[in-house]
Amino acid sequence: MAVPDDDFSVDATLTEGGDGIWSPPKSAPPGAPRDFQSLYEQQRARAEAAEARCEELHWAEVQARSEAGQWKWQFESSRRKRQAAVEETKEARRAARDVPSLQAEVARLTKLLSDAGFETGNRTASVSRRKAGREPEPRESTTGLQPGEARRLRKALETAQAQKETIEALRHEAGYLRKEGNQLRKAVKQAETHKSTIRSLTKMIEHLRARLRDFQDQRNTIRVLRWQVDAHGSEIHSLRASLKTSAREKQTLASRVGALERHRGERRASRPTLSKFRASENAQLREVLRRSRAQKKTIKSLRMEVGRLHRTLRTSQTRGEASEARLARLRAIRKTLSASLASMDTELRRVLRRSRRQKATIKSLSRENARLRKAVKGSRRRIEMLEAQLDKLRATGSVLSKKLYGRKSEQQDKPRSGRKRGHQHGAPGHGRTQRPGLEERPEEINPPPDACVCAQCGQPYAPNGTEQSSLIEIEVKAHKRVISRPRLRRTCECASSPMEVSAPPVPRLFPRTPYGISFWARFLFEHCACFRPVHRVAAWFSGHGLPVSPGTLADSLKRFVPLFEPMFQAILAHQNTAALRHADETSWRVQELRGEDRSSRAWLWTSVSGDAVCFHIDASRSAEAALKLFAEALLHTVIVCDRYSAYKRLVSLLGGLVILAFCWSHVRRDFIECAAGQVKLTRWCQGWIERIAEIYRLNEARLEHYDPGLKRQTPTFDATQIALMEALDGLFADAREQLAALPDQAREGKALRSLLNHREGLCVFVGRPQTPMDNNRAERFLRGPAIGRGLSFGSDSEKGAEFTAIMYSVLGTLSMNGINIPRWLEAWLTACAENGRRPLDDLSPWLPWTMSDERRRELTAQG
Repeated sequence: MAVPDDDFSVDATLTEGGDGIWSPPKSAPPGAPRDFQSLYEQQRARAEAAEARCEELHWAEVQARSEAGQWKWQFESSRRKRQAAVEETKEARRAARDVPSLQAEVARLTKLLSDAGFETGNRTASVSRRKAGREPEPRESTTGLQPGEARRLRKALETAQAQKETIEALRHEAGYLRKEGNQLRKAVKQAETHKSTIRSLTKMIEHLRARLRDFQDQRNTIRVLRWQVDAHGSEIHSLRASLKTSAREKQTLASRVGALERHRGERRASRPTLSKFRASENAQLREVLRRSRAQKKTIKSLRMEVGRLHRTLRTSQTRGEASEARLARLRAIRKTLSASLASMDTELRRVLRRSRRQKATIKSLSRENARLRKAVKGSRRRIEMLEAQLDKLRATGSVLSKKLYGRKSEQQDKPRSGRKRGHQHGAPGHGRTQRPGLEERPEEINPPPDACVCAQCGQPYAPNGTEQSSLIEIEVKAHKRVISRPRLRRTCECASSPMEVSAPPVPRLFPRTPYGISFWARFLFEHCACFRPVHRVAAWFSGHGLPVSPGTLADSLKRFVPLFEPMFQAILAHQNTAALRHADETSWRVQELRGEDRSSRAWLWTSVSGDAVCFHIDASRSAEAALKLFAEALLHTVIVCDRYSAYKRLVSLLGGLVILAFCWSHVRRDFIECAAGQVKLTRWCQGWIERIAEIYRLNEARLEHYDPGLKRQTPTFDATQIALMEALDGLFADAREQLAALPDQAREGKALRSLLNHREGLCVFVGRPQTPMDNNRAERFLRGPAIGRGLSFGSDSEKGAEFTAIMYSVLGTLSMNGINIPRWLEAWLTACAENGRRPLDDLSPWLPWTMSDERRRELTAQG
């Protein structure tokens, strides 16, 4: 039984149409022959194409998931950075709360510049052009504000404008980061949409794979049935051939049996003749009989074979009917599969269209992703740079905040007495300050004449005492001394007498100078004691009716060096006899030092003893510069200083004759700077600050019982001394233990390591109670020069720097001893002018530690 090929007429291969959609080809004509092998190959090719497409979609899904995860990570990173930028913007806004006050300050500075004769319009553009070098600096007017003051005002205005521009830049950066975060959020949402689409495609691919496996099982079943049908057909054909052969043999045997029957009848009829032929006939009959018997056996076997074949045929027919039923079912399945394939084809077309759109979207997203990656890299570098700057500014701001607004006392909280601040109720006051030295100028103020008579009757009022009151006024007024010296001519003929005589001229401080001693004394006081720049002093004189050129004052500075240098040398010689001295240094500017490869930076060194202070300005910060102040120090002089290496080398240059006592305030600052901007180290830092404060309190309690006149101190002093030493031993032991437990790169290690390395110098005060624990005394004396440095930008020349150091030393020493500086300056300059414009040889009446008590009272009296 053959199965027609028309039952399997579906071609499962896919072809690519003109629109790029894969679809099955049209069915072949009904009469065309079909081949199961070609059908199998077509279905296999389709299955392989579907598997390849599934694999492609799978890797597209993996790539899309990877990109979606990367976009999500970039979005989270950008959101964190945006939050950091928002926090930074909030801090900038909090910092910008003072913008109104800055604007008011800018308005005030602009008004001052306008009053001074400067152009205030287009200020920002002018400043930017001057910074770029396209516009020269405007020349400062000599009317109104002085050049240095105008420069300071312009600098303050530029600083305020820069702060405003910084705030605007931070706001713009925050807006840019906010827009970038929104774009990344949209990209993540699109990635989530692609992810759901890919998930649905994955489910559809799995369903198609299951249907493909079912179809392959059905194809294998059809192949087995075809093979069985082919096997049964060949068997039926062989049986039919055997039946035909058996029929022919049966007909041959029947003809032979008929011939034998006729021969037997003839033989009976002619029996007498049989004897003639008996021998040959018997042999022939025997042969025929044998053949007949063989034929009977063959027929019997053929009958059995025919029966078997009939049974086999019936079985084959039954199987054929089952096969036909199965084929009918397969035809129904084929129709179902055709419908399914048609729907699947439609679905695949839609999927392919979506896939193409997704490919285009993925390409555009890839380009956008590349652009975003570049932008993110640039933003990341910028954010890293801004974060580094922000961390540095936060740390610096925290340190500066601690220095500016933190508690300055190393002793921390002191026990309070419970007394309220201010004047106590019921306590007698000290009254107003008496000033008996002030000149009294009596004034009488009479009422107007109309008020001295009665308005009704016209009678005058009678005197009834006097009501007295006093007001303190100050009068600073420049005046010109017109000096007349009459000349007398000789009337006699005596040759030994001069022809003409007159009074000696008024002594002048400098030759041909129009300014008197009081003018120069006031100038030195304002410039060196009040730390005013030269142009501000000139403005002060101009405000009091005496216009003076700042150049005149600046050129006269070098003339004062010979007059005050002997005083400086005498103060330094006196300081070299002190057993305890403080040392410190700060930066300074000497404009003359500026060269091609040289900076204008210099250093202001100071040495402070109990009653004297010396300054020295040097271009170097090495130990050789400090040696100019400490070269003649006494043996075993204690120098209280910070831990700068130049002081350590100074000891070696002096042959170990001096002792360095290091400052505990700098140790305390190390711990504060270590914890600046580090929240986790705040408690650790506070613990060490409290321990240092405890050392201060123990030392203060010890000094209350210290008497330098006694060779052996009291037992109370010894007990406090032991407590102080135990506290110090415990502090250094804890520092060593903590340092051993920390890694090498730990932030806390620097402060602890410095504490342990300088233990010897930090403990000098224990054996020498008169040595203070810190170097605050020297730092306080540097505060005034630092203010002068900020106002005048340092010195213009090396000679001006020498004058500054000498005058700071002389006037600082006088101020330490309570001498009235203007009065001393006027007296000293008068003495120098009377001495031929040279300093005096005997300086003992002018030094605070050698002058008499009467002269000290004269120079320290009020008024």
